Amino acid sequence: MTTINEEYLSYVDYLKSVNFEKILNNLKAKYADKKVILFGTGVLLDAILDNYNVTEYLNVIGISDQRVEDANVTTYKDFNLYKPIALRALNFNVVLDTSVLFEKTAKYLRHNFFVKKSVEIAPIVQIPFMDKFNNFVEKQKASFEYLKTSKNLVKSLFYYFSLNTQELVSKANYLKKLKKIRSSKEPVKVAFLCSDTQHTDFVGLYNLLYFDKDFKTFPIIITPKQLLESEPVNEENMKRDVEFFDNFDTKVIDGWDRETNTLPCIHAFKPDMVFYQKPIYIKDDFSPYVMSEQALTFTIEYDTRNADFTALGSKYFRKQVSNLWKIFVNNDDDRKLYEEYTDISNKDIVQVVNKNINTAIVKYLKKTLKR
Repeated sequence: MTTINEEYLSYVDYLKSVNFEKILNNLKAKYADKKVILFGTGVLLDAILDNYNVTEYLNVIGISDQRVEDANVTTYKDFNLYKPIALRALNFNVVLDTSVLFEKTAKYLRHNFFVKKSVEIAPIVQIPFMDKFNNFVEKQKASFEYLKTSKNLVKSLFYYFSLNTQELVSKANYLKKLKKIRSSKEPVKVAFLCSDTQHTDFVGLYNLLYFDKDFKTFPIIITPKQLLESEPVNEENMKRDVEFFDNFDTKVIDGWDRETNTLPCIHAFKPDMVFYQKPIYIKDDFSPYVMSEQALTFTIEYDTRNADFTALGSKYFRKQVSNLWKIFVNNDDDRKLYEEYTDISNKDIVQVVNKNINTAIVKYLKKTLKR
C-alpha cells in the first residue's frame, strides 16, 4: 500500500495539472502495438499506478529500476520487476521513464548497453506542443489581468517573470477582492478551517475577530486532516475535535459532508476571508487558488523553527502556500526561513507582524481592509 505523504500528494496534484489522462490517450495512439517497460520505482510511478489504469492505454510488460537489488522481489504493484541488466534479454520497443531526471536515465541505459539501439527512451509525461502553447497564452492573459487590476507596470513585469500562471491569477483575484471589501461598509466575513486541534494556536485570533464589530466570524469549521476521497474520515478524531472547541464555549461545526466529500458550508457562508490552519492537505475544490476567486486566504506560522521542514519543502505544499494571500509570521528570521523552504521569496506573501501575533494580525487586517 502506498504511503500518502507530501511528496506523493505533490505528484498526484502535478498529474492532474498536466491532464495526465489525456497524455495517456496520446501515448496509447503513439505506442499502439508496442511493448513498454516503465523505468523508475519512485513516488511519481506510485502516483501514476494508484490513480490511473495504465494497462488500458499501454502494453506494459514490466517495470525496471537501478535500485532493484533483492533477487527475491520479482513484482512491483502486480507488474514484473526487472533489474536493468535483465532488460537485455527482453523483447520490448519503448522505455517510458517515470523518474524526474529523464536525461540521466536515458544516458544510464544507453551507456551500459541495457537496451538495444532501436529501443525508444522517452519520459512518460509527454506534454503536447499545443498544451504548452495554451499554457503560454494563459499566462499572458493572467499577466494582463493583473496589470489591468493593479495598474502597476513594474510590479506586473516582476510577477510575470517570478510567478506561474496560477499565482498570477490568484494575485489578480486578491486585488479585486481587496477593492470590493474596501468599498463595502459591511463586516468582513471570516471562515476558519481547522484540521488539527492538537496543534491549534489560532483560538486567540478567532476570539479577537469574533468580538470585533468589523468582522463577522462563522463557527470554526472542523475538517479531516486530509481532504482526499481516498482517505476515510476518522470519526473519533472528528468528534474529539468538535468537543475540544465546545469545552471552550467556542462555536464550531463538523463541516465535512461524508457523502459528497465536500465542504458545502464554506460556499454557503460566502466568506470574504478564509483561514487555513494547515494548507498542505487541502483538496483542490477548497485550495487557496480556487478560493481566491471569492475570498482572501491566509494562514499563520506561529513557530517556523519548529515546523515540519520536510512538509514545507514539498512541491505540493509549495503550490498551496504560493497561492495564499498572506502567511503571517512574527519575526524576520522566520520570514526568511519560511520563504526559503517554500520557495516564495519573491512573491510578497509572507507578512511579518510583531510578537503579540494575533493582536498584530487584527491590526494589520483592519488597516489593510480599511476598517
